[in-house]
Amino acid sequence: MNGLRPERLLSRETLRLLPVIAPVAAAGGAALAAAGISLGTHRPGAAASAGIAVLALVSVLAERFPVPVAAFPAGTISLSAIFIVAAGVLYGWDAAVVVGFVARASLELAQRRPVAKLLFNGALYALSGLAAGSGALLGGRVPGVPGLFLAVLAGSAAFCIVNVPLVVAIVSRASHEPFVPMLRGWIGWTAVSFGVMASVSLMLSALWQRSPALAIALVGPLTATALYQRSMHQALGAMELALTDPLTGLGNHRHFHDDLLRELDRAGDSPVALFVLDLDDFKRINDTYGHPAGDRVLARVAACLRSGGEAYRLGGDEFALLLPGYDAASAEEVAHTVLARLAALEPEGGVRVTFSGGVAAYPVHASERSELLRVADVALYTAKRAGKNQLRTAGSTAPALSVVAS
Repeated sequence: MNGLRPERLLSRETLRLLPVIAPVAAAGGAALAAAGISLGTHRPGAAASAGIAVLALVSVLAERFPVPVAAFPAGTISLSAIFIVAAGVLYGWDAAVVVGFVARASLELAQRRPVAKLLFNGALYALSGLAAGSGALLGGRVPGVPGLFLAVLAGSAAFCIVNVPLVVAIVSRASHEPFVPMLRGWIGWTAVSFGVMASVSLMLSALWQRSPALAIALVGPLTATALYQRSMHQALGAMELALTDPLTGLGNHRHFHDDLLRELDRAGDSPVALFVLDLDDFKRINDTYGHPAGDRVLARVAACLRSGGEAYRLGGDEFALLLPGYDAASAEEVAHTVLARLAALEPEGGVRVTFSGGVAAYPVHASERSELLRVADVALYTAKRAGKNQLRTAGSTAPALSVVAS
């Protein structure tokens, strides 16, 4: 196991994930052993062995070069399911288990991943292959083209039903996020991708049954799709970079104004609240401890804001939370929660930072959509002039403006 870093097997993270890793690894190991026995007993011929080897090789390449998908949580998705399902349809469940295991385990070995990841991911793909092959076997009992269609559909569905929940289980436990809501989200993200892959598996299986050489015809469309996805991913990445503050990862000033106008345009009679805040005497941290210390404070503030709503850094030490559907009272509750979370931050260099904030809501505090940000800023400045370290909510536009003007 050269390069697998076995010392990480018993890390704290691994121990926390062990209740998921252990049963999956055990079940995957059993599936792989059963597949080996089955293939050894039935001894596929030279043509079938070559076909399984080719599908395994292509699966490895699909794992090595995943397709970027911006909406997917991991940012990419592998096309190996196409070839694992096809292996189950064409050569049986045992072939699908072997192809699935080889596809993932070879990548884990090549990238020198920890043993725990090798065990889990290899077993995960072996079980996914078993599910795909078993589904294909059940669907393939119908003769002819309908049988092929049902075999691919059942195999793809079974692959997804096993693969996605097990992936979500390990991610959920690692991130301490609830399993069921995360599973719902992942199913939504992956459903379309797996549907597309199922259609490609159907084409691959149909061509392969006529002649494996005809499957080469799919190389062009798959390559074109992958290149298109990569170009779209790069374009979306460049767009996101243009709308993201590089220090905090929050939306920048431009992103904020775009989102604010969009939410106000579609609000109708529904409220839209805005909470703006900045750090009191932030210049003192930069002057006393240096800009790196100030940057660390800003990054920690951003981390607190992410769980409060749609967060933005407007510039310098000023931030905003956009709260569509919130009226002034509910926005105040969010603001108080965020400020309490910020107050609990550990001091930077022994100096505790305080925060002032202002809340305004459309249409109560700003009848004109263009006024909402200005009214919220007025409330913020009112808090500053009243002694800082506090939150103010706009009353009405005219009195609030007169306070700043006086």
